[in-house]
Amino acid sequence: MSLISKIFSGEKACSLHPEPISVATLKQLIPIRNINEDELTAYTQDNQSEVHAAKTILFKGGEQDSSILYLLEGRVRVDVEGGESYEIEAESAKANFPLSTGRKHSGTAIALSDVRVLRVSNRIMGSTSPTKTTLDFADQINALEIPEEVKSSRLLESFCQYYGQEHPSLPTMPDIATRLRKALANDVPIDKVVDIVQLDPAIATKLIQVANCPLYVATKPVTSCRDAVIRLGLNATRTLVTSITLKQLFTCNKIPIKQKARLAWQQSVNLSCLCFVLASESASVNPEDALLAGLICDIGMIPFLQFVDNFPTEFYEPDEIDLIAPYICGPAGHFLLKKWDFSEELILIPQESQNWYYDSSDKLNLTDVVILSKLHSYIGTPSMAKLPPINSIPACSKLPDGTLSPEHSLNVLHLAKDRVKEAFSIFD
Repeated sequence: MSLISKIFSGEKACSLHPEPISVATLKQLIPIRNINEDELTAYTQDNQSEVHAAKTILFKGGEQDSSILYLLEGRVRVDVEGGESYEIEAESAKANFPLSTGRKHSGTAIALSDVRVLRVSNRIMGSTSPTKTTLDFADQINALEIPEEVKSSRLLESFCQYYGQEHPSLPTMPDIATRLRKALANDVPIDKVVDIVQLDPAIATKLIQVANCPLYVATKPVTSCRDAVIRLGLNATRTLVTSITLKQLFTCNKIPIKQKARLAWQQSVNLSCLCFVLASESASVNPEDALLAGLICDIGMIPFLQFVDNFPTEFYEPDEIDLIAPYICGPAGHFLLKKWDFSEELILIPQESQNWYYDSSDKLNLTDVVILSKLHSYIGTPSMAKLPPINSIPACSKLPDGTLSPEHSLNVLHLAKDRVKEAFSIFD
C-alpha cells in the first residue's frame, strides 16, 4: 500500500524504513549466532529488515507459519492464549530470542510502536542444532562455544583429556538398578521383580514409603514390598529404584565438592518434580518417565564433580568449577548415559535440556517436558530475564489445547509442587 493510500485509508504510515542487516546484528540473535560466519555474511547481502506501523498484528495465535520474527527496533506486546500478555522492547535480553517459534504461534504479537523486525525461515531452528547423539565426547566438546577464559582452564583441559581416553573410569549405576532394568526388559514376572528389590532392604522400605505417599492416594496403606510394587506398577518401580539409587552417586569427599554435589542433587530432584507435574497435566507423556528424565538431566555433574574431587586443588581456582559446569554437564551426561545403556530418548536429554528451540516432532515428548520444566525452574531468579518467554519456544506449541497454557502451567506448579516435594523428601 502506497503512502498516499495509507493516508486516505486512515492507516498510520510507518516512520521507519527497511535497512540492510549486518553480521554483527545476526551474531546477537539466538540461535542464529551459531551459524558459521560465511553463511551469515551471504545472508546479509540480499536481505533487509521489515518495518511495520504501530498497532500492526505481526502474527496471530494458533496460526501456522513458515517463518519466525526477531524484534530489532521498537516495542511489541504478545497476547498469550489464556489472557496473559507481556511486552518486549528492542535491545533487551529477550529481544535476542525469536518472538515465536514452533509449528504454530501460541500467542498474538501486536506492534506497540513502529517496529523493525527480521524475518527468517523457521528451518533455522533445526539447522543450528545437529543431532548430538551421533557425536562422541571429544566431538561434542569441540562443538561447544566455550569462552577463552574457560577454555584455558587446566581443570577443563584435564577433564576433557581424561574422558577422551578410550576406557576412562566411569561412575557405575548401582547393581540393583541395573539388575532390575535388565529383568524388566525381559518381561520377568512380578515376583522376580520383588525378589530383586528385596535384595536391598533400604530400597524396599523406600518403595513402601512412596506407595503410601500423597502421590498414590489409597484407602488402605501397603505394608509389603510386593504390595508396593503392585500399587506403583512395574514402570514406576523401575523408575523409582533408579531414582533412589542415583542419589548414591552424588557423593564426594572434599567438603566444598560434597556441598556442590548435594546442591546438584537437590536441583535435580526439584526439576524432576516439575517434570512429573507437567507430564501429569499434559496427559501425553508418562509422569514416571518424566520424573526420571528430570533426575538425569544434569547427570553429567556426577563424573565432573568426582573428577574434581580427585584433582589437586593447587591446579585450579574454586570458581572454575561453576564456570566450567554449564559447558561440560551436557556432553558428560550424554557420555555417561550412553555407557549405562539408557534409551536414546533419555541419552538425548542432558544435551538438549537447555536448547530452548529443540523441535524433533509435532508431539510433546520427554525432552520437551524437561525443557519446559527447566525454563520454569528459573522463574523468580535473575536468570529469567535472559531467557525466552515460555510461549515463544517450540515445546510450548505442542501442549494440548486447553490443558497447559503458560499461565495455567504456573498455577499447576504452584499448587502441586509442595505435594510432590513432600513425596520426594524420602530421598533425603
